[in-house]
Amino acid sequence: MQAAEQWVDISSPLLEKLTNSGVKVGWPGGCSGVVVNRLNGDVVIKVVGQGLWRSSDQGETWVRIDKDTVSGRDETGWATSVDQDDPRRMASFSLDGLAGWTTDGTNWKSFTNNGRNWDYGSIDWATPSPQTILAAKHETSPLGEVDLSTDGGVTWKELSIRIGGKPNALSMLGVMDATTLIYGNGNGIHRSTDSSVTWAQVSAANPQTRIPVLFKGTHYLGTTNGLLVSKDKGATWQAQGSAVNIWLGPFFGARETSMAVIGNEGVYVTQHAGNTWTRVAALKPKNAGFSFSPNWFGCYTWDPVHNAFYASAMGNPVFKLK
Repeated sequence: MQAAEQWVDISSPLLEKLTNSGVKVGWPGGCSGVVVNRLNGDVVIKVVGQGLWRSSDQGETWVRIDKDTVSGRDETGWATSVDQDDPRRMASFSLDGLAGWTTDGTNWKSFTNNGRNWDYGSIDWATPSPQTILAAKHETSPLGEVDLSTDGGVTWKELSIRIGGKPNALSMLGVMDATTLIYGNGNGIHRSTDSSVTWAQVSAANPQTRIPVLFKGTHYLGTTNGLLVSKDKGATWQAQGSAVNIWLGPFFGARETSMAVIGNEGVYVTQHAGNTWTRVAALKPKNAGFSFSPNWFGCYTWDPVHNAFYASAMGNPVFKLK
């Protein structure tokens, strides 16, 4: 795969069909948010204002899957995410609309609205029936409000901590288990084991990925210089592999050693747990709507089954690179 290869629009036929049938796509149009089931290659996109749609044939046909529990839009690349261990489990932290999730891939539930809702969020995917959710609220005063739910999104509590709420600000939050949380605000990684009552700094590192990724018992964060991993629910963090700039990911293949990440310099893959990285593509160029920059508006993901990459950003279609 070479950087010169083209990103191909896969969602405009769906959007045209919806528009022709009288369905109103929300502002600013297009799609925002894209994730993949790493086990079978199914791709899920968010149509702005019209929920989540799945394709099992790489964008040829689509079916809505969220049962009208999700609307709004994704402003960031971390707003809609899947459990990497069980990709049927999915959460979508919508802005200006209904946010929601499924914990089994079939039954969907909306979160209780909390104002304009969120830029991104983290779920307790370590638990079979998760209830703990941590979310970064959109454009608050003072900036950077963090909301916590311990009942699956039915009720929300504003926390005392603050994180950066702008594209270039370093900020991260994560749920490690039902009562263990982490966050970062450009001043290291902080951890709570009592559902945010008390916090302690556990690392001086500053992640760029805004939520941790859990896979096979290990949590992953991305930095300017590569991966950070924790095998003890965030109590300690170690560097893994060689240097690469990471804003989104890691997205996993069949094994822990197979990953893809996205940073300012493009799309990278490894088959060696990050010991070596191969640049396989440039970022999707901007052609309409918002930027595909991975530090905020750009949404990217990897289909390891078909070796395809997908990208979206508000006001744009979803594109595939294969």
